[in-house]
Amino acid sequence: MIGGGEKLLLSIPDLRAFLFGSWHIDRSVQDRRRSIRGELRGQARFVPEDRCLLYDEHGTLIFGVHRGRAEQSYRFDFPGGNARAYVRFRDGRAFHELDLSHGHAVVSHACDLDLYEGRFIALEPRQWQSTWKVTGPRKDQEIVTLYTRLP
Repeated sequence: MIGGGEKLLLSIPDLRAFLFGSWHIDRSVQDRRRSIRGELRGQARFVPEDRCLLYDEHGTLIFGVHRGRAEQSYRFDFPGGNARAYVRFRDGRAFHELDLSHGHAVVSHACDLDLYEGRFIALEPRQWQSTWKVTGPRKDQEIVTLYTRLP
């Protein structure tokens, strides 16, 4: 967790309602292969579209000598209710499932020969965290993002 010790997990029975809205992003990136650390500060929004939520993220990335805008988009589908989402890339490819009904989730995604292993934790009603460990022939990274709800 960024900046502190472990907290008790928060059960999230309605993931769609929990995610909906705007979030501040505080992300740290560590690339062990290239010995580079970085950070991203920005905002993310979950906007409804039919029974889905569209995720749109924008921020400023500082990574080594690079400083510039960064963005990402995903689609969160809720086919069987609001407790579990199927996360898809913007082009429709499957990424991972997400279920925070027990306060945490562990997911994985193979991207060619690299493996993305994610851990999601609901920290409190207005805060959650994702941690991605990416390993393989091309990458050795850890990406930790703290999401804090905006008013």
